[in-house]
Amino acid sequence: MPMWTWAGETARQLRAAGQTELAEAVAGLPVLCEAGDAVRVEAVARSALRTARRLVAETGGTGPGVPGLFGPPTLFFLAHWPLAVRVGALAEGGRALAQVNAAAEDEPDPHTDGPLPVSLLETLVRCHANVDARGTTGLRRELLSTRRLAGWERTPAWPAFTLARVNLLIDEDLAGRAETELRRYEHTATGPAVLGADGVFTLARALRYQDKHAEALEALDRLEAELALDGVNSRRAALYRRIRFERARLLSWLARLGQCRPQEAIAPLPTVEEAEACPSLRPAWVEAVENLVCQGAVRNDWRLGVRVTTWSRYFERVGAPRRGAELALSAARLAAGRGARWVAGCSALRAERLIGELGRTEEIAGDLAEVRAMIEGMPPVRPLAPAENVLDFLRAQSAEEVDPEQQAEQVNAALERAPHDTPLLTALGQVGRTLMLSDAATEPQWRHVRERPGDQRAALSLLETLLHDNDTVGVRTLVSTLAAGVLDNEADRAEPVHMEAVQLGALAPHP
Repeated sequence: MPMWTWAGETARQLRAAGQTELAEAVAGLPVLCEAGDAVRVEAVARSALRTARRLVAETGGTGPGVPGLFGPPTLFFLAHWPLAVRVGALAEGGRALAQVNAAAEDEPDPHTDGPLPVSLLETLVRCHANVDARGTTGLRRELLSTRRLAGWERTPAWPAFTLARVNLLIDEDLAGRAETELRRYEHTATGPAVLGADGVFTLARALRYQDKHAEALEALDRLEAELALDGVNSRRAALYRRIRFERARLLSWLARLGQCRPQEAIAPLPTVEEAEACPSLRPAWVEAVENLVCQGAVRNDWRLGVRVTTWSRYFERVGAPRRGAELALSAARLAAGRGARWVAGCSALRAERLIGELGRTEEIAGDLAEVRAMIEGMPPVRPLAPAENVLDFLRAQSAEEVDPEQQAEQVNAALERAPHDTPLLTALGQVGRTLMLSDAATEPQWRHVRERPGDQRAALSLLETLLHDNDTVGVRTLVSTLAAGVLDNEADRAEPVHMEAVQLGALAPHP
């Protein structure tokens, strides 16, 4: 039986035994995980494990009201989801890898105490795919080898392993073989039920990689029709949401090819808040929106750029460099399209840095080269005011005229002529924070502070930028730099840099 069936049956038995809280945890944890509610997953799993372990200690796992339901499979199931939601809906890669790897090494035999319903080995495979889907295929193939999966064939976790193998084929540029594998299950009596909705999404992915977008849409339409008839499916909300993300991505590409109207792709497009809530779905949203921008159907402004940059940096932060690089390239292309040269250049640099962490970079390196060519073809920034007057010019703009990307362009142009102008450096930090490019804005600030550590205002502006990024390493480095500067220049101690306040982050920048 699949994991979802196992969870429903176990929850039913727990309710019959009077263990309502545990029944709700067993039935609800996979749903919460799919929805991306990591906080509730952690809380529910912790509470359920505490209750289950107490019952085991009191009864030995058997006895009235506890009909052998609290063996290792159930306990392992409850403990599985806090890591699963991080690797699944939150799309964490390197940040979770060590913890998932250690947990997978301690995973018990799949049949020693009854068939395990879930597997951390499959979570580990998914974690490696999050890190670099195309560059970790060899490692994942070893993890999914027949030798490693021996004994899992008759467990509820097996369908997840099957789909992991199919996704591996897609990442190995064998999408046709992946489709063939999935089609085999369509013609068996239990195949579609075993792979379920996840099998449909994997089939849609295999078809999309073969440019069979219309067939992928048909598969999603069939799944949506089945959900409409299944009024008690606890996954309906999450599955409908995922269908909309995939449908928007597929239709947006067809609109770009001129095979459907852009309005058809806009209709199912989820809100940005929905994409914000589930990081694993953000790449699909960005791909759909970028395609629609190319058709002039979606507005390409600095706010869209901030969103895509924020998500790119998220994937960089959680150790998913390929997704981070792909979104950085999207941010660069969108910025180039609206004439934001500095933003485009910063995004291209981020992509280049992340690509350096990847394997199998031929295709994405080609994308980077195309972006570089786009940026080089952009006209140079034309200063709108002399360097000494540019801040007054920008402050005089009306609210309707304010464009943070244009402000950044003008400030950077002025800094080329006055690289140590403290008000300009402070302004760059401010606009960098607005555009979520504070890491790029700190580079000229760092150069100035290292050369002139006695410039208190510049140091405080840099501190604010570092705190905005939660860059604790940068804050410690700044403190050390300022301390060294104070010690090297005893004459300046009459006007100290307030080291205690810098260490605590208690000072606000000067107005």
